[in-house]
Amino acid sequence: MTGSLYPQAQLTKSYDNLNHSLGRLASVIENSKLPLWVPLTESEKSSEVLPRDKAIQLFCDIWYLDGQDGRVTRSCHGLIAADEQMLEACAKANKAKMEFRSAIDAIRGNPDEKQWLLGLSQRDSQLKQDLNTKGIGRLHLKQCYRLIPTLDQHPTRVGFNWYNSGRSIKKVTVIEVQKQLTKMGLDKPHIALQYDQLKHLPSQTPLAKVQQQAPLMRANIRFDSEDQCSDRQAMNLSLPLVFAWKSKQPFPDHNEPLLQPPEERQRKVRSDRIIEDTPFLPSLRIHRYSKN
Repeated sequence: MTGSLYPQAQLTKSYDNLNHSLGRLASVIENSKLPLWVPLTESEKSSEVLPRDKAIQLFCDIWYLDGQDGRVTRSCHGLIAADEQMLEACAKANKAKMEFRSAIDAIRGNPDEKQWLLGLSQRDSQLKQDLNTKGIGRLHLKQCYRLIPTLDQHPTRVGFNWYNSGRSIKKVTVIEVQKQLTKMGLDKPHIALQYDQLKHLPSQTPLAKVQQQAPLMRANIRFDSEDQCSDRQAMNLSLPLVFAWKSKQPFPDHNEPLLQPPEERQRKVRSDRIIEDTPFLPSLRIHRYSKN
């Protein structure tokens, strides 16, 4: 009996530690006098939301809101100057996030998994009270897991750019795709049609399974070459970037991109693209390689 209770106890302990570390980080950010830049929406401006308060909400945002699409994570870029105390609070919060994720992994497949997670969502915490949260639902695990981006250097410039043309590509064989279509049910007309299309390909034909990735914000960071071995660095951001502040240096120069990604892709299609744009088997997102 004791062994079966241990994963739940560890889960609860790691969740409480996560709440505590985020609460501590919120307090440090709130009391900081160092500069920051976190862009606001027009609605936030009209509601007189403060950028510092928005930063705190972003870092402590680990729950679903009522009616929120489960596939969506709330995110925003920005720049936050930090002293040693804030950088330490970020490190402890990130450590708590990783420990919580390990505790979640340890209960995967357990018959009581859903009940335990529901119990965490309903568990009262000082963090919820401090944030005066309303309409909070269950835990948003992706938002729990994402780490707070930090730099131990003071950048001179940060260029923010939306990247909305990313794709994950996995090479697959005709036989593998046949098996996947069979599992989907050849009694379904649209699956049977695609299976028939596949039969006309030689068995050695290489195919690609393509998954369009969600738009993401990419930060291209420049440093004073005297402070950094490499004077450039790139990071993908879903949260504001916390960087070590040096009082003798100005706040990093930066652009101000749109808060939402543009609908049209910003990068030109490569002339040497080797995968066809139109899927050969739409149900599995299977593409053929170009003959060019």
